[in-house]
Formats: sequence, structure tokens, C-alpha cells
Amino acid sequence: MATGITAYVFDIQRFSLEDGPGLRTLVFLKGCPLRCAWCSNPESQSTEPEFMYDDLRCTACGTCVRACTSRALTVASDAAPIIQPGLCDFCGNCVTACPSGARWICGRWISVDDVVTAIRRDVPFYRRSAGGVTLGGGEPVWQPAFSLELLSRAKDERIDTTIETCGYGDRESVVPLLMAADHVYFDLKHADTNRHLELTGASNETILANLSLLLVQHGDVTIRYPLVPDCNDQPGDIAALAQLLLGLPRTPRVEIVPYHRYGEHKYRLLQRHYPLSGITVPGSDDVQGVCHTLQHHGIACEALTL
Repeated sequence: MATGITAYVFDIQRFSLEDGPGLRTLVFLKGCPLRCAWCSNPESQSTEPEFMYDDLRCTACGTCVRACTSRALTVASDAAPIIQPGLCDFCGNCVTACPSGARWICGRWISVDDVVTAIRRDVPFYRRSAGGVTLGGGEPVWQPAFSLELLSRAKDERIDTTIETCGYGDRESVVPLLMAADHVYFDLKHADTNRHLELTGASNETILANLSLLLVQHGDVTIRYPLVPDCNDQPGDIAALAQLLLGLPRTPRVEIVPYHRYGEHKYRLLQRHYPLSGITVPGSDDVQGVCHTLQHHGIACEALTL
């Protein structure tokens, strides 16, 4: 069992090249205050463990039902097993018993000590590539004690640190945590408050206030703007973004991240509806065009490719 400061983590990914300088170890924390329509990690939204279930693998054999000691699983003839959330204790018996690997649990308690042990094995790669550890999710700010302790421990071991954040939360916890990282990737979803609320479930006022405070104090902040067709990619949206950026205490560099469908299948695994089903993926010319617009305003911008 994990001891010390712990958090729910749903993945630790090694050798990432897109989440900070050099080769990175990316720690995905569960829990996020936003519900972005294009979220590519819906399994990160809840702070609780969740079942992922692949109906394409399931043979409806009933083995999982028989293995469930809490009687949380029921199944009709030739139908998929149904979980009764109030009864399930996430013991994992059904996962172990499933002969087709159709079910697994997303999220586990893990301690800072365990994460530090995991990232130490990649230190030689960090040294050669100027890499390090990156906290993402989900939202690292949503589990601040764990995130702050992990950043501190990494710094003690001279490991470079990056944090990826939506910036939403009380400034008393958000800003000190972000200040503890060497590099910050700060998401901006939309410049307009009302449209931001429609797309993410929260306004951007708190986010922008935290960003302004951070830019006064932190020297390495990069804005990441997810370019999502029909959501925030229109000329008026980009003009508003440029105006917002130019009005900040200092103008940060920007990376335009094109929308992708990598997370769409996860909604099926969580048995949820994907809000943007059928939406087109922006072309490279579209992404470059946004960058050129921001550059025309004197804003340093890079178009990412995925």
C-alpha cells in the first residue's frame, strides 16, 4: 500500500517528447475542474477510480459477475455486465477474472516516493536530453499537496520539472504550485468568458487572474491553445485571443495545439457520449494560419503537429 503523501494517478508515461524540454516522464493525475468538450483524457476528470470497459472484447461470459464478491455486477442474457456504482468497492476481482481483458480500473493510489523511484531510472535520459518530469492530467492543481511535494523532491534530485495546467483554482494554491515548476504550460481554451463557460463548464475569469499573477512572477510560461473546429477557431476567436494575450502583464509565447481524435475511443470505454463526434480535424494550413495571425500581432507562436 502507498504510504506518505499520495494521489490518484492514472498513468506514468516514459519517453514523452511533447510535454517539456527533452525526454520527459509524464505523470498523469486524476481530477479536473473543467469538462472540455474535446477532452482527450476523460478518464482523468474524476478524482475517483473508474472502470474502463471494452464491449468489443467482452464475450458476455459472466465470469466477472461470478467473481464479484460485492454483487455489484449483474448481467442479462447475452448482454454486457452492468455495474451498480453504490455497491462496487473496486476490489479488482472482475478485472483479474475476465478472460478477454475487457475490463480494467483506471486510477490508483500512488505515493510521491513511488513516483520518485519510477523517475529515477530515467535520469540518464534526462541528463543527455535536458529532460525531466512533467505533471499533467487531469489537473495537477487539483491534488496540490502531492504535486508540490513531487516537484520539491524532483528539484532536490536536480531533475527538471514541468507542469501542465488549466489554471483553474484558488490562487493561494494554484500560483505557489506553478511557481515551483521550472516550466509551465498554461492552457487557454477561449478568450470569451461566456463561450469558455459553454465549452468547458467554467468561466475563464479565475484562470486569467491566475495567469496574470503567474506571468509577473514566473519566467518560463508557455500558453497552449487547443485549436478546435467550430469551437474556438474562427477569425473573431483568434482576434480576441491576440487581444487578450497583448493585455497580459507580459506577452508569453504560444503553442497552437490542433484538435485530434485520440481520446474519442475512451468515451466508449467509459460508456459516455463523445460531445464532438464527427467533427473535422484542422489541417496544417489552418494551424499555421492561426500562428501567422498571432505573429502579425507580435506574439511568438509555434504550430504543433500531432
